[in-house]
Amino acid sequence: MIALFALAAVTNIAAPTPRPGWFLCDSVDVPVAALVGPVERGQSLISTVSRGTGKVVTRRFAVGPAEAGMSQIHYPLTLAGRPAGDLHYVQPAVLADPTMARTPTFTSVTLDGRTMGCRWVANTVFMGLTARRSFLVTEDGRQIVYRSFDAADEGKVVQTAGLGRSNAATLTVGGGVRSRVGKATRFRFVNRGYRYDVTVPDTGAARVSVSRSGRLLQTETLLGYTLAKP
Repeated sequence: MIALFALAAVTNIAAPTPRPGWFLCDSVDVPVAALVGPVERGQSLISTVSRGTGKVVTRRFAVGPAEAGMSQIHYPLTLAGRPAGDLHYVQPAVLADPTMARTPTFTSVTLDGRTMGCRWVANTVFMGLTARRSFLVTEDGRQIVYRSFDAADEGKVVQTAGLGRSNAATLTVGGGVRSRVGKATRFRFVNRGYRYDVTVPDTGAARVSVSRSGRLLQTETLLGYTLAKP
């Protein structure tokens, strides 16, 4: 296995059961997300989430030797001995500023003949998803920004800085604060009387909650997340 660019980030998966993750592919162009587990003994447990129904399908793929070239790495996947897909990674060195890569720079996942273009935005310090929504928190040295994306209302794919791709956000809130609260990392944002908290415990599933005037309105438990360390 070719060594990847070392990131101070952790990925955890909560579906169908809690486990460590390698990376998330939150697709910007098809209604599916992939939760990719680390490679152990040449295999990776990969869960796909249907953004329409919430159905989670988990399979164990064999991961072949890395095929490298031109700052890119392809990891071929097989299932029951047959070709089943590919994981495509781009080295952060291709970025004008490689330090903008705070989360894994996988650009696509191909499974069963369908390619998912992975959401990636420079300076992302948190990304997570449910069957209904995706969440990003970015920090560029000036401010911390929260973005949410409704899976049922994703617009066209837009190019962002570096090798980034995303969709127009459903909600964007700036002025966030990152802190440690007990045994959890919390990002807090306030917008027009609403408070948005992204809480990532040291163990267990992350969650996003919305409250107003001290009253909790909604909490969503995430199926998976990646958190970059400060």
